[in-house]
Amino acid sequence: MIDLVKAAPYVRRHRGKVFVIKVGGACLARPGLIRALAAEIALVELLGSRVVVVHGSGPQTDELQARLGETPHKIDGRRVTSVAGLRALRQATVGELNGELAAALTTAGASAVGVAAGTGGILVAKRRAPVVTEGGVVDFGEVGDVTAVDTKALRALIDAGLVPVLSPPASDGRGGFLNVNADVAAAHVAVALGAEKLVLVTSTPGILTDTADPGSLASTLTLGRLTELEEQGVLRDGMHVKAAAVRTALDAGVPLVHVVSGLVAGALLGELYTTNGTGTLVTADERPARAPSPAAHEVSA
Repeated sequence: MIDLVKAAPYVRRHRGKVFVIKVGGACLARPGLIRALAAEIALVELLGSRVVVVHGSGPQTDELQARLGETPHKIDGRRVTSVAGLRALRQATVGELNGELAAALTTAGASAVGVAAGTGGILVAKRRAPVVTEGGVVDFGEVGDVTAVDTKALRALIDAGLVPVLSPPASDGRGGFLNVNADVAAAHVAVALGAEKLVLVTSTPGILTDTADPGSLASTLTLGRLTELEEQGVLRDGMHVKAAAVRTALDAGVPLVHVVSGLVAGALLGELYTTNGTGTLVTADERPARAPSPAAHEVSA
């Protein structure tokens, strides 16, 4: 955990600022992981930041979709979503993980409220048109791209001292739902709220410049360097989608985006409240580099 004396400048800097923290489904795969992450996020809120949590459900949706008799299919890290796949997504997010994460946060000391993004006009999406890929034309099915974010409900909850826990899918504006990638959804929410930080909590240490080498963690990146890594083919699958979320946030004025492990004890707090950090900090332009961080320890369930 963090040294509070050394963390004091960060605590003062973060007090009253909105942080949107997106948690990937792989980081919620075991009760022990959920409890550990909830404890860290609750401490971020206790230290004065105004927190909104957005979560995904990749592995959980895959499992439920398989039970419904379908094989999950993804292209470039994005889920091709059938009607059954959308049903699995809704069951995994709104039906299970949303309540579990909100309950764990509340138990950890941050009064949290589960919120379905597809209700109240919070997230509205438009069905994605078929796209041309290297493998041909792909119809992603029940997938949407975010077109509108209404923050009234989220702001009301934050102002009441609560932590909103937001889960996809989004509304299609006509009483139905569309799957939206949780990383990209979190970026749009961060922009709409004028957040100080977007934090992507994932199953990797951060952004690696060599996916085969865990030691190639980039402590800091500019958006320009991130683009170079994309063009070199370094960022693939899920990280390719995260790069799109990072760009969405930074291009629209969110000052800082962090990519950090949710599988390592103390990584989130270390990233936010220490000089060295533990993951990757991405900014729109050059900022002073930070020193490499020491290794952390795995969380046990």
